[in-house]
Amino acid sequence: MLTAEENALLCKVEGDAPMGQMMRRYWIPACLSADLEIDGQPRRIRLFGEDLVAFRDTSGKVGILDENCPHRGASLVLGRNEDCGVRCLYHGWKMSTDGTILETPPEPDELNFRKRIRATAYSTHEAGGFVWTYMGPPELQPRFPDFEFTHYPTENTLIMPSREECNWAQCLEGVLDSAHTNYLHSNGVRPTNAAIPMTEYKPDATFDRPSNDGAPRIEAQNTAYGYRYAAIRKPSVDAEKNAYIRVTLFAAPFYALFPAPAGWIFGQAFVPIDDHHTMFYFFQCKRAGAMDAEERLQHQRVSGLVPGVDVDAEYRKIRTPQNGWLQNRAAMRAGESFSGMTGINNEDIAVQESMGKLYDRTKERLGTSDVAVIRMRRIMLDSVRAFMSDGSTPVGLREEVAWSRLQAEERMIPLGENWRIVGAFAGEPIAAGIGEE
Repeated sequence: MLTAEENALLCKVEGDAPMGQMMRRYWIPACLSADLEIDGQPRRIRLFGEDLVAFRDTSGKVGILDENCPHRGASLVLGRNEDCGVRCLYHGWKMSTDGTILETPPEPDELNFRKRIRATAYSTHEAGGFVWTYMGPPELQPRFPDFEFTHYPTENTLIMPSREECNWAQCLEGVLDSAHTNYLHSNGVRPTNAAIPMTEYKPDATFDRPSNDGAPRIEAQNTAYGYRYAAIRKPSVDAEKNAYIRVTLFAAPFYALFPAPAGWIFGQAFVPIDDHHTMFYFFQCKRAGAMDAEERLQHQRVSGLVPGVDVDAEYRKIRTPQNGWLQNRAAMRAGESFSGMTGINNEDIAVQESMGKLYDRTKERLGTSDVAVIRMRRIMLDSVRAFMSDGSTPVGLREEVAWSRLQAEERMIPLGENWRIVGAFAGEPIAAGIGEE
């Protein structure tokens, strides 16, 4: 249980809020690369309560600027994107991707007025289907976190975005909670009695899991990037010999990598829009090759995030708190659905939003299944307190991290084996001197 002060410190990100200021020190997924066309319509984005505009110029370069023109504050989302710059409709001022003022038509050229000012602009980087941005002090810009999926062609990757109506921590805590899958997601993640060593990916994009243990034991280990934890379950077969282990990674400030079917990478990011809204990104990468249109659609259907059906062009959901997330009680009564909701990720979003936009964590009563949630809160709160105290480098940026090697896994291991030192689990880069509790 957190105090009210701790809850606010963890969740609030707008303006001078310490958590938002600290998160600006990381590279942040700002939008999808595919959403920005050369000389196309500028796109409004919002990060940490700050309104921004993103555009791709004539040469293909991406810019992220303050949405308001530095002249009189008109929105650059309305602007003309042409000839390697975005032009404000109000007085014709034109800005480049790096914030350079290229033209100020109403001002006399001989005054060199435009050379004395700049638009607020943030660094950008494209990888893995995302446009990433860095919003912190330029001299402290860290190395780009090149997660494994960012090394594959975009045709291998599917990104499913959705806007959530609650704070970022609430969303992240869902994916760090392994126990809920046996209940909330029992339609899509199904136990099997077959002697299989790990989850099997079905043609309909659902999953057969080799355990029906709804009370996993959770063990966590701090790392240079955040932590990793194991959900340890009794398998459906040979429970007297083996343990079924699922190892999930939390990478600061808001990423989670969790076990995927063989040959796949699954991860999620929960980017704060403001104190009460989050942009959720579910990224999936197929190592073996490109995903065709039908395969992409199958994954989107299972997640409940089909573009134009479940989410609109701005990634707003059709299932909202106002319409009860379109929960189907008749399907629940008929035994056709445990949750009455369509899509695994829609189920997550519904319960997260149902807590309220800024959940009061002083009221909760946590148990042993919440170890991973507690660990994330502790790590992020310790990091932001140190950041507030003396400007300490945030967690995940203090030491060199081999981002491309980070990998979530699942497997059967002999009963009694320490999951931390078994096989590829032991290959995770662990921060020196950091142990377990």
